[in-house]
Amino acid sequence: MNWWQKFGCFLIGWNPGILMNCSEASHKALKKYTASILILVFIWGATGYCFAERYLTISTWWGCALMALSFIIIVIQIERQVILTVGKNRLLTIFRVILAIFMALIGSAILDQIIFKNDVAKVLVELRTDQAKVIAGKRQLTIQAEIDKLTGTMDSLQNINTRLNDEVAKHPTIAVTNVTTEKIPTVMPDGTHKTETRSTVQRQNVASPRLEQIRTNTVTINTCSNRLEKLYNQKINVEETVRKELEENSGFLEELKAMIIIIKSDLVAGAFYFILFAFIFSLELLVVMSKVGDNKCDYDLVIEHQLYVKKHSLDEMVKK
Repeated sequence: MNWWQKFGCFLIGWNPGILMNCSEASHKALKKYTASILILVFIWGATGYCFAERYLTISTWWGCALMALSFIIIVIQIERQVILTVGKNRLLTIFRVILAIFMALIGSAILDQIIFKNDVAKVLVELRTDQAKVIAGKRQLTIQAEIDKLTGTMDSLQNINTRLNDEVAKHPTIAVTNVTTEKIPTVMPDGTHKTETRSTVQRQNVASPRLEQIRTNTVTINTCSNRLEKLYNQKINVEETVRKELEENSGFLEELKAMIIIIKSDLVAGAFYFILFAFIFSLELLVVMSKVGDNKCDYDLVIEHQLYVKKHSLDEMVKK
């Protein structure tokens, strides 16, 4: 048995020891199953790699390769469910056909979005423009609410400063009285010591404390003014900002919606999608049709015979 046959046995789950004693029909069945699975492996490997690179934003090639390997392993395990079934299971066949439909839908959707990349981009421009208008309108309402709040604060502080400036104009300074008390030791005529308390009163004019309040309010007004300027700029450019955000965060579902619009509006695109879907769906059923449509090879007969012998021996043991 050469390495290719061993690889085929590993791929589909056959026992090489049993296959060595089988006829050419079993070896041909092995080649047929192996070829069918390899076709699916190549298709789903490429699909998994492109999906990881485009929609999962995996930047490294080995990360995309791991995702492709995951797709390949899943496909192989699914096909083994059919190949390794002993005898014919109609329920499993029906289930595999249903699963093939879903897999063909997923695969054709991913591949179509990659194939029609430029056409999807054109449709996305229109979709994002509509989305940007809706989102921008909501953001403008939020920005306008903050602008109104800041404007109200500035107007209130300016009114307070106007009133304080009038007070300062009338009374630029205020008189402040400082009383200083000190204790002076004194010797009395009889030789005793006594401490006398002496108070000193000083009067001076200082700047009105309203000036400090005016400076504080002015700083707050300037801060609000700078914030207002930024908010006005945001309000003017909000739609462009939203459009850039939408372009930077492109998703699978967004492109899928665009793809559906293209398929509905363009007969050629719809026909191509149907052909691609039918092609993948047919490939998904290769193994099923080989298993159901062909006569059993001697490998299958050996497996069924072993099952029958084992079952018969177990039944005899139960009877005893």
